[in-house]
Amino acid sequence: MDDSGLKDQYDVIVVGTGLTECILSGIFSVEGKAVLHIDRNWYYGGESASLDLDHFWKTYKWTPEQRAKDAEYQAACQKIDSEEEAKARAYKKDHGGSLEGYQAADRWSLYPPSPGPRLPAAWVKPGATMNELPRECNKWHIPLVPKFLMADGELTKFIRSIPALHDIEFLQVGGSYVVRSDAPHKVPSTRMEALSSPLVSKMQKLYLQNFLQFIAAYKDEDLSTHRKGLSLDSNTMRDFYKSFGLDAWTSEFIGHAMALYVDDSYLDKPAREPIQRIILYVRSMARFGKSPYIFPRYGLNELPERFSRVSAVYGGLHALNTPLQEVVYEGGKMTGVKILHPETKAEVTINTKTLIADPTYFLGDSTKIRQVGKVVRAICIINHQIEGLAGVDSAQIIIPASQMSRKNDVYIFMVSSTNFKVAQEGYSIVSVSTIVEDNDDQPERELEPGFARIGLGSGYLGRNEEKFIQVVDLYEPVADGRSDNVYITRSYDATTHFETCTDDVKDIFKRITGSELVVENLKVQQPVEEDE
Repeated sequence: MDDSGLKDQYDVIVVGTGLTECILSGIFSVEGKAVLHIDRNWYYGGESASLDLDHFWKTYKWTPEQRAKDAEYQAACQKIDSEEEAKARAYKKDHGGSLEGYQAADRWSLYPPSPGPRLPAAWVKPGATMNELPRECNKWHIPLVPKFLMADGELTKFIRSIPALHDIEFLQVGGSYVVRSDAPHKVPSTRMEALSSPLVSKMQKLYLQNFLQFIAAYKDEDLSTHRKGLSLDSNTMRDFYKSFGLDAWTSEFIGHAMALYVDDSYLDKPAREPIQRIILYVRSMARFGKSPYIFPRYGLNELPERFSRVSAVYGGLHALNTPLQEVVYEGGKMTGVKILHPETKAEVTINTKTLIADPTYFLGDSTKIRQVGKVVRAICIINHQIEGLAGVDSAQIIIPASQMSRKNDVYIFMVSSTNFKVAQEGYSIVSVSTIVEDNDDQPERELEPGFARIGLGSGYLGRNEEKFIQVVDLYEPVADGRSDNVYITRSYDATTHFETCTDDVKDIFKRITGSELVVENLKVQQPVEEDE
């Protein structure tokens, strides 16, 4: 071990600090494994990071050349700030210690031309100087992949099981909605809600009520709660819907808004998984009542940062700004990695038997990853109320594919500054996302139903509002990793929840250890005490 704490051998090396990688890093560290965790970026979170307003704006509105010139621009602005502050001090000295009557200059008008588009002044404190700007921008926590947590989901269980994560402050999300006939409706999750829901017809309300009663009562070990003549393992979900008399629309919103499937391929597979997903939704809903979702008060970046901190507390070593140079193989097996030393920047080889990596570290390597689609996502900053969500500070809205003549749903995520510390007062962060279906050069057009739902249809933007479009390739590993000890995670999908992320965590854990990941059975070791 050198002075930086870097060793030449680790049980597990994790590359990338997306949430999936950070959860796995934390879990293996908690179980006593020696973990090295690296990332090429200067921040935690990777593809699932949250950025402050300044870095988010520059990421999406500036070119690489403009970002490179930013240092010169910052220096010029700092000089103007210093000169204006000196003028104020001189005036105060000449007027007996008072600034009464002093006419402060509009510093934004004095700054030189920005190398890139300038931030809207309304998004920060009026009159903010360049010195004050970082503090103002830090009030924003804008997620690159906006997603909620299920209140009783696997990620929440991970957090509850590890004491070092207990102080993350979560708030309940205001509502879970599905769109029908151009209007959002609350997703029913109890018998009483089914009776009053405008989502379904009068006859379907009775059938839905019976189905939800079955879900609420179901216990795997109690045969009296099972559906007579049907088996979760040998019958499909289509069989179960038909058994309860549920029509195509009712089945669709249950499968997409409660079981949270992105398409209908689940219908002809065994019913166990979708039934378990619906049970999870109902249990999560029961914890708070308004919706099954929760969200960190201070934004999503708390999650990868805290799981990384857990790894460090239990002995893991983390190194940001540390790119992966090469994966080392011997006889077809991965035996280590070459990285730039975190301090000396000299190339070093670190040995390991297990490598976990974000797929973006293997771009262009068709033997490791394959593209399985694209997500188009718009992150919008708005200051108006979304129609149909009066008084709601946060929400998930799903527009089912059948309502738009599409194959894939459109997902809407919304959190506002009312209770969440994610934006300047009076603003909301809204994401609209879907799987790209048309291979044209304007994939953002596929978001138009979502834009219309949030009041930004036909290219409309209100005063001091903005939207940022990103098109992201989705990747999955070609192999399961057992043959070469390289375990690659999956890209984050278009959904607005983390359940598919935790599915990936559990799958990789099982492939590495051979055992199911049962949160309650985590072998939590004593934290490693830091040297004085």
